[in-house]
Amino acid sequence: MNRTADLSLEDFRRLPGLYRRWELTEVCEPNRNYQIEDAGNHADGTPLLAIYVAELAPDIREAA
Repeated sequence: MNRTADLSLEDFRRLPGLYRRWELTEVCEPNRNYQIEDAGNHADGTPLLAIYVAELAPDIREAA
């Protein structure tokens, strides 16, 4: 079971840059936890996202 509730905000690090929705599949990887937040709009009106990532703890990976 994935226990993301056990993670605190200190466990996450921000990925540099801002991303569009369709770029999420290129950025996100398996066995990680993500926090995705609204980061405003690009000049052309496209919504932008800030992405924070936390690695799964080794004991959680083994249980999966």
